[in-house]
Amino acid sequence: MDSPGQVLQRVRDEARLRNVRWTNQRQTIVETFVASDDHLTVEELHRRVRLTDPSVSAATVYRTINMLTEIGVAIKRQFGSGSATFERSFGKGHHDHLVCTMCGAITEFNHELIETLQEEVASTHRFVLKSHRLELYGICALCRDKPGSETEAPGESPTAPR
Repeated sequence: MDSPGQVLQRVRDEARLRNVRWTNQRQTIVETFVASDDHLTVEELHRRVRLTDPSVSAATVYRTINMLTEIGVAIKRQFGSGSATFERSFGKGHHDHLVCTMCGAITEFNHELIETLQEEVASTHRFVLKSHRLELYGICALCRDKPGSETEAPGESPTAPR
Protein backbone atom coordinates (compact mmCIF):
# COMPACT_ATOMS: atom_id res chain seq x y z
CA MET A 1 0.00 0.00 0.00
CA ASP A 2 1.36 3.40 -0.96
CA SER A 3 1.82 6.07 1.68
CA PRO A 4 0.57 9.59 0.95
CA GLY A 5 4.20 10.66 0.48
CA GLN A 6 4.81 7.90 -2.06
CA VAL A 7 1.65 8.84 -3.94
CA LEU A 8 2.67 12.49 -3.99
CA GLN A 9 6.11 11.55 -5.38
CA ARG A 10 4.50 9.32 -8.01
CA VAL A 11 2.24 12.20 -9.11
CA ARG A 12 5.18 14.62 -9.25
CA ASP A 13 7.20 12.14 -11.33
CA GLU A 14 4.26 11.62 -13.69
CA ALA A 15 3.73 15.38 -14.03
CA ARG A 16 7.40 15.74 -14.99
CA LEU A 17 7.04 12.97 -17.62
CA ARG A 18 4.00 14.77 -19.05
CA ASN A 19 5.82 18.11 -19.07
CA VAL A 20 3.29 19.49 -16.60
CA ARG A 21 4.76 22.25 -14.47
CA TRP A 22 4.72 21.32 -10.77
CA THR A 23 3.48 24.33 -8.82
CA ASN A 24 2.66 24.99 -5.20
CA GLN A 25 -0.99 25.08 -6.26
CA ARG A 26 -0.79 21.58 -7.77
CA GLN A 27 1.03 20.40 -4.66
CA THR A 28 -1.80 21.74 -2.48
CA ILE A 29 -4.48 20.15 -4.68
CA VAL A 30 -2.82 16.73 -4.61
CA GLU A 31 -2.12 16.91 -0.86
CA THR A 32 -5.75 17.87 -0.18
CA PHE A 33 -7.09 15.08 -2.37
CA VAL A 34 -4.74 12.44 -0.96
CA ALA A 35 -5.70 13.42 2.61
CA SER A 36 -9.41 13.06 1.85
CA ASP A 37 -11.18 9.83 2.64
CA ASP A 38 -14.49 10.71 1.01
CA HIS A 39 -15.96 11.21 -2.44
CA LEU A 40 -15.28 14.72 -3.69
CA THR A 41 -16.73 16.70 -6.54
CA VAL A 42 -14.31 19.04 -8.25
CA GLU A 43 -16.25 21.91 -6.68
CA GLU A 44 -15.81 20.48 -3.16
CA LEU A 45 -12.10 19.80 -3.75
CA HIS A 46 -11.72 23.38 -5.02
CA ARG A 47 -13.49 24.72 -1.91
CA ARG A 48 -11.17 22.73 0.37
CA VAL A 49 -8.03 23.72 -1.53
CA ARG A 50 -8.98 27.41 -1.36
CA LEU A 51 -8.97 27.17 2.44
CA THR A 52 -5.20 26.67 2.14
CA ASP A 53 -4.53 28.73 -0.99
CA PRO A 54 -7.27 31.16 -2.11
CA SER A 55 -5.47 31.78 -5.42
CA VAL A 56 -6.10 28.26 -6.80
CA SER A 57 -8.46 28.36 -9.78
CA ALA A 58 -11.16 25.83 -10.55
CA ALA A 59 -9.47 25.17 -13.91
CA THR A 60 -6.26 24.10 -12.16
CA VAL A 61 -8.25 21.76 -9.92
CA TYR A 62 -10.02 20.25 -12.98
CA ARG A 63 -6.74 19.71 -14.84
CA THR A 64 -5.07 18.20 -11.78
CA ILE A 65 -7.92 15.82 -10.90
CA ASN A 66 -8.04 14.69 -14.54
CA MET A 67 -4.31 13.91 -14.38
CA LEU A 68 -4.82 12.02 -11.09
CA THR A 69 -7.55 9.98 -12.76
CA GLU A 70 -5.43 9.27 -15.85
CA ILE A 71 -2.52 7.96 -13.76
CA GLY A 72 -4.73 5.86 -11.50
CA VAL A 73 -4.50 7.83 -8.25
CA ALA A 74 -8.16 8.90 -8.43
CA ILE A 75 -11.25 7.00 -9.50
CA LYS A 76 -14.04 8.94 -11.17
CA ARG A 77 -17.54 7.90 -10.14
CA GLN A 78 -20.86 9.05 -11.51
CA PHE A 79 -23.66 8.46 -9.03
CA GLY A 80 -27.07 9.15 -10.53
CA SER A 81 -27.50 12.46 -12.27
CA GLY A 82 -25.28 14.49 -9.95
CA SER A 83 -21.78 15.78 -10.55
CA ALA A 84 -18.96 13.30 -10.95
CA THR A 85 -17.16 12.48 -7.74
CA PHE A 86 -13.61 11.32 -7.23
CA GLU A 87 -12.17 9.00 -4.63
CA ARG A 88 -8.67 7.78 -3.87
CA SER A 89 -7.69 4.55 -5.58
CA PHE A 90 -5.23 3.58 -2.86
CA GLY A 91 -5.47 2.84 0.84
CA LYS A 92 -8.93 1.28 0.52
CA GLY A 93 -10.05 -2.25 -0.15
CA HIS A 94 -12.83 -3.14 -2.52
CA HIS A 95 -16.12 -1.57 -1.53
CA ASP A 96 -19.57 -0.80 -2.87
CA HIS A 97 -21.75 2.27 -2.37
CA LEU A 98 -25.06 3.32 -0.85
CA VAL A 99 -26.16 6.62 -2.41
CA CYS A 100 -28.83 8.85 -0.88
CA THR A 101 -31.04 10.31 -3.60
CA MET A 102 -32.14 13.15 -1.31
CA CYS A 103 -28.90 14.61 0.07
CA GLY A 104 -26.30 12.85 -2.08
CA ALA A 105 -24.52 11.21 0.88
CA ILE A 106 -22.37 8.26 -0.15
CA THR A 107 -21.72 5.41 2.26
CA GLU A 108 -19.11 2.79 1.44
CA PHE A 109 -19.72 -0.80 2.46
CA ASN A 110 -18.49 -4.30 1.84
CA HIS A 111 -20.44 -7.48 2.48
CA GLU A 112 -18.86 -10.89 2.00
CA LEU A 113 -22.16 -12.53 1.02
CA ILE A 114 -22.56 -10.11 -1.90
CA GLU A 115 -19.04 -10.89 -3.05
CA THR A 116 -19.71 -14.63 -2.79
CA LEU A 117 -22.99 -14.39 -4.70
CA GLN A 118 -21.37 -12.41 -7.51
CA GLU A 119 -18.66 -15.04 -7.87
CA GLU A 120 -21.33 -17.76 -7.88
CA VAL A 121 -23.37 -16.00 -10.57
CA ALA A 122 -20.27 -15.45 -12.70
CA SER A 123 -19.23 -19.09 -12.32
CA THR A 124 -22.73 -20.34 -13.19
CA HIS A 125 -22.51 -18.40 -16.44
CA ARG A 126 -18.92 -19.50 -17.07
CA PHE A 127 -17.89 -15.88 -16.74
CA VAL A 128 -14.51 -14.81 -15.40
CA LEU A 129 -15.23 -11.88 -13.13
CA LYS A 130 -12.53 -9.19 -13.28
CA SER A 131 -14.25 -6.45 -11.29
CA HIS A 132 -17.64 -5.13 -10.39
CA ARG A 133 -19.36 -2.02 -9.12
CA LEU A 134 -22.46 -2.08 -6.96
CA GLU A 135 -24.39 1.09 -6.24
CA LEU A 136 -27.58 1.03 -4.21
CA TYR A 137 -29.80 4.12 -4.37
CA GLY A 138 -32.29 5.10 -1.70
CA ILE A 139 -32.87 7.52 1.15
CA CYS A 140 -30.51 7.66 4.11
CA ALA A 141 -31.67 7.60 7.73
CA LEU A 142 -30.83 11.29 8.26
CA CYS A 143 -33.10 12.35 5.40
CA ARG A 144 -35.86 9.96 6.47
CA ASP A 145 -35.69 11.25 10.05
CA LYS A 146 -36.08 14.93 9.19
CA PRO A 147 -39.26 16.35 10.75
CA GLY A 148 -42.04 16.60 8.21
CA SER A 149 -40.23 14.32 5.82
CA GLU A 150 -42.42 12.35 3.46
CA THR A 151 -39.62 9.86 2.98
CA GLU A 152 -40.13 7.47 5.87
CA ALA A 153 -39.21 3.87 5.28
CA PRO A 154 -42.14 1.66 4.23
CA GLY A 155 -44.35 0.87 7.20
CA GLU A 156 -42.96 3.73 9.28
CA SER A 157 -44.67 6.90 10.31
CA PRO A 158 -43.08 10.08 11.63
CA THR A 159 -44.46 9.38 15.10
CA ALA A 160 -43.70 5.66 15.27
CA PRO A 161 -40.91 4.67 17.67
CA ARG A 162 -37.78 3.32 16.03
